[in-house]
Amino acid sequence: MLLQNKPFGLKIENNCLASCVNHSAIIAQLYNKKKGFQMNRLLTNGFSILLLLMVATTSQSYEKRNILQEEAKKIELGSALIQDFSKLGFPTYNNRDFWDGLNSELRKQYIAAAEAQLDFDWPTIKATDYLEFKRTGDQRQAIFSRLRGALVDLVMGELVEGRGRFIDQIINGVWYYCEQTWWGWSAHLRESDSLPDVRTPFIDLGVSDIANVLSWTWFLFKDQFNKIHPFIAARLKEEIRNKVLVHYYLRDDYWWQGFKSHTANNWNTWINYNLLNAIMIIEDRQQQKINGVGKIIRSLDEFLNAYPSDGGCDEGPSYWFRAGGVLFESLELLKRATNDKFDVFEHQLVKNIGSYIYNIGKILGRSVL
Repeated sequence: MLLQNKPFGLKIENNCLASCVNHSAIIAQLYNKKKGFQMNRLLTNGFSILLLLMVATTSQSYEKRNILQEEAKKIELGSALIQDFSKLGFPTYNNRDFWDGLNSELRKQYIAAAEAQLDFDWPTIKATDYLEFKRTGDQRQAIFSRLRGALVDLVMGELVEGRGRFIDQIINGVWYYCEQTWWGWSAHLRESDSLPDVRTPFIDLGVSDIANVLSWTWFLFKDQFNKIHPFIAARLKEEIRNKVLVHYYLRDDYWWQGFKSHTANNWNTWINYNLLNAIMIIEDRQQQKINGVGKIIRSLDEFLNAYPSDGGCDEGPSYWFRAGGVLFESLELLKRATNDKFDVFEHQLVKNIGSYIYNIGKILGRSVL
């Protein structure tokens, strides 16, 4: 990906406007070429423009704000962090008043989507599915998305219906992921590997996303799993820990963490949000939970330290939802997990990041939320 290691956008005073205008201007310039241009010419011109924009961004200042670390220190995170995730007030599977009280039309949609997955056969991701990216550039993304989508459909259907109809298929989905070597996407494997290597696991967007989904599945259905067989919930918890959390605890060299390069894009906020959920739910050892959450806070600070002070998203409005938007999800979870003690929403940079997407809507004349 061109944008993995650097933010994207010209360094001009109003980043909010710049990211919107720059992206549309590039597209317009490329689209308005005379008819009959060759695709390689389009790609070459596009890459040149993107490269120039990325070079222009390298001069962007890095300001060691460390907003989140200062807040963690002020509230004494170690003593403020709630140990038991169930105390955070999220509705459980057995909270039937909550699930039954949802909009009836929405409940019907969730149940219908789950019913469509009752015969889903959890197809194996083959070695050639991973290799295809190196061979042809085909990411086979539909395979990964279909598996995740089936599990989420079943989970939501069971939550709103509450009759146990979908539990067996949820177990099949959980067991499928327990047996899978790696939860990431083929496009994110190192070119030298092309296949998942259990000796050098890489936490990418896909790995973290599945870890989040599976952690919530464990939290919501562990009691139902245990009624069927005691191995299921225990196995799932162990796989989340071994496949993801242990490696996050031990490593500081994932590029998206920002610890080495002091630059971070939406991978940082997206992955850290997913792992924050997994750590809060799965980690039993309180000191390790505190250390893990503290590491996420340090990594998120690297994202904020490199962020333009006006709150503009250099990756553009569409990426804001996985950048600033997901950052807010993490900040809200941290606030909830500390009984409202951790709260940086009044910090000017945080407020500017939030107002950015609203300002984009005003520029476009419509809501983009």
